[in-house]
Amino acid sequence: MKKIITLKSSKSKSLNGIITVPSDKSISIRSLIISSTCLGNTKIFKLLESEDVLNTLKVLKNLKIKIIKNNDYYEIFGQGGFFSDPQKILHFGNSGTGVRLMAGLLSTSAINATLTGDKSLSSRPMKRIIDPLHEMNVSITHNNGLLPIKVFNRNNQHIPINHTLNVGSAQVKSCILLAALNTKGTTKIVEKIPSRDHTEIMLKFLGANLIKEKNVIKLTSPNFLKPKELKIPGDFSSAAFVIIAVLLSKKSKVTLKDVGLNYYRTGLLDVLKKMNANITVKNKRKFNGEIVGDIEVVSSNLVATVVNKSIVPRLIDEYPILFVAASFASGTSEFYGLKELKVKESNRLSSMSNALSKNGVKLELGNDSIKIYGEETQEGGSHVETENDHRVAMSMLIFGFFSNKSIVIDEMEMIKTSFPSFRELFQKLGAKIEYFQKF
Repeated sequence: MKKIITLKSSKSKSLNGIITVPSDKSISIRSLIISSTCLGNTKIFKLLESEDVLNTLKVLKNLKIKIIKNNDYYEIFGQGGFFSDPQKILHFGNSGTGVRLMAGLLSTSAINATLTGDKSLSSRPMKRIIDPLHEMNVSITHNNGLLPIKVFNRNNQHIPINHTLNVGSAQVKSCILLAALNTKGTTKIVEKIPSRDHTEIMLKFLGANLIKEKNVIKLTSPNFLKPKELKIPGDFSSAAFVIIAVLLSKKSKVTLKDVGLNYYRTGLLDVLKKMNANITVKNKRKFNGEIVGDIEVVSSNLVATVVNKSIVPRLIDEYPILFVAASFASGTSEFYGLKELKVKESNRLSSMSNALSKNGVKLELGNDSIKIYGEETQEGGSHVETENDHRVAMSMLIFGFFSNKSIVIDEMEMIKTSFPSFRELFQKLGAKIEYFQKF
């Protein structure tokens, strides 16, 4: 019988320390992709070396972009937007950001390529990027709205578009903007629901002719992006696991250094403060246009809250760990407008509700909502099916720090997509998390 090494978390006491969390995955992927379109060499410091990022890096190498790893930075030899036809299929693993952004960039780059991903990514919707790209008159095909995607060099005259985004999606917006880099004229995007703006910030920092006024973004091409040094801030989505673990612990205090504080990423802080969280942000400054700061977190007695649809785009990746916080908060928390959770690495609404309810949490699941009845103690002890979702895995391991019985997840490999040092970091803070062998 095959042995599987996974992770087990158990009731922990206090968590204390000063740490840095892994570098931002979204910004790391964008830094590689956008650097490849610069004319000249870009140095990227603190690039996250997770599977999603490294898969994007391998794709760029397959497109004949020279990339060298030095002691403390990566050097990207940009070719001004010129790529060579790859000799193999471009495989993005589990990275929705990588595949959707590169589909946009390559669709107007006069090459032939096939883009695909793993089983999880291949089940995620791609029509949301294909439709606006077709409006731009690119030659691109898809598999009934799913991967693989194929782009063709047919010398089309690409057309700048005016596109209204009805769903808050940074990946769709970024896909269009990167396609627009090679599209003569002004492309205009209207966001009905604003989403994270890392792409706009980085394009502007590197010299793109980009104007943003309220909910309207205009990019005028051709653009000639100039390389600069980039430093990647700590990933707020990774910091979220530490923040909530410390809040739920007794006699705990942790400072997280150099964390990205992009407004469209930090909705969790607003929600937690409503829940009576003791969180202080200090030392605010900027890394290549992105706001960063240090977050000081102290143990808190959390209270229930109501989270409405309006904040969803600022909170989308943090819902799984927020559901854990609600499980141990006093009172009943309600979350609404969660439709987008169904098309992440897993259907996070069902996968989290299943994991929590099997471990003793009383909850009510709606079509796009969830109501969680918080208790000071939760039972735990049930095997967690992660559905190959790194955020479900990490959230339920945090749950195990506070439940009466230990939590064992079905597998741990997918955690490497965003937080390779998860176990080591929590052990350093004092949490009980260890490798576990199961059959």
